[in-house]
Amino acid sequence: MSKKIIIQKCNFNTIYFLFYIIAGIIENIIKYKYHPTTWEEPEPNNKVKYFLPYRILLLYASNLSDFLAIIPYFIRKKLLKSNKEIEKSKIYNLNNENEEKSESNQLIYNNIKDIQSTKRKKLIIIYTIIIATLDFLPYFTLCLYNIIFDDKQPYYNDFNCFVPLYNIFQFVSSYLILKMHFYKLQYFSLFLSIGLFIIILIFDLITIINEKAIDGYIYLFLILNYLFLAVEYSLGKRVMLYGYISIYLLLVIRGLFKIIIGIIFSLFLYIFDKEKFFGNMSYCLEGIKLFYFLFNIIIYFFESIFLWIIIDRFSPNHVPLAILIKQIVDFIISLIIIYNNNDSSSFNWDSYIRIFLYAILIIGVLIHNEIIVINICGLASDTKYFLDLKLKNEELYSDSDEPEVLQKFETIELEEKIKNDE
Repeated sequence: MSKKIIIQKCNFNTIYFLFYIIAGIIENIIKYKYHPTTWEEPEPNNKVKYFLPYRILLLYASNLSDFLAIIPYFIRKKLLKSNKEIEKSKIYNLNNENEEKSESNQLIYNNIKDIQSTKRKKLIIIYTIIIATLDFLPYFTLCLYNIIFDDKQPYYNDFNCFVPLYNIFQFVSSYLILKMHFYKLQYFSLFLSIGLFIIILIFDLITIINEKAIDGYIYLFLILNYLFLAVEYSLGKRVMLYGYISIYLLLVIRGLFKIIIGIIFSLFLYIFDKEKFFGNMSYCLEGIKLFYFLFNIIIYFFESIFLWIIIDRFSPNHVPLAILIKQIVDFIISLIIIYNNNDSSSFNWDSYIRIFLYAILIIGVLIHNEIIVINICGLASDTKYFLDLKLKNEELYSDSDEPEVLQKFETIELEEKIKNDE
């Protein structure tokens, strides 16, 4: 093929990326209004004392949001039940003459199915406990940061090294947990992500050294968070593939275990220092802030649903693309806020370089997921696009009776044989 760059067509499922971005925009608007730095209070210098209760409340919002998945779960269950009843009636009418044979076969099938179902349920519970723990840990680490560093508000650069690092984490976790086979194009995007991570990390380290506002310790906590998420999404995909479990049921079970973990965590904080951790929580829920908290639960639910649908319909390796787009939208919103506040100091000297590097990173993620196929130096030889194209050509060759078509494919085979011999 003469084309060096091929852009794949988007299918209908791509709309879930858009839904995820819209939910992210609404979350940012709520965060801007609900975040402690925007609150008006009698003692402005003591705003930092509200960061830790705020983090704990976000943890509770995340836990409660998973239970909202029970609504689409029951809707889906009802629809599937009605479809199964229609299918059963059709099968019964078709096999009415062989009823005895069908019943004996069904009895054997059910015995095998029960054994497999019991084993599958145990594995689903084990995996879901791990998934719930991994989803709880990012919120826990941020709470831990505020506990260690005296309820401090962390600051870090836009377009930082976290997303390229998360791309690497997701690649490795998909390879180890899902046993996904990667080819030349995917390894090319992996090395590209590693290179971009190193370059952006250097810029981050320079900023941490030169600017006192940037806290280097938060980088250690956030790196762990992205690692937890990468493993969680890969394990979640494994549960859906192995256990035939829907994303809605997965979220409900995950929420149940997260509530248990959250209660244990809250009891520990309550016993350790009740006043420090929960003393100012009532202020975080006063007036309109209660509305923002409740709305956070709904937005967390939609974000989680759309992200897991992307994992289900595509793969965990498509999540970095969604996070990248969301981060760009976050940056645009922050620029609007900066413009409204007449504060140009937040746009640093290296911001233009970071934006350029992130543009390359987006291309790398698109290449990894074969949305963009590069047909250079044999990188595209094992891609789904070329394998499907080769299959179509073989079908056309086998079904064709036209001499011109047959001669064309014989010439292609001869050229490939000469290349292999060389």
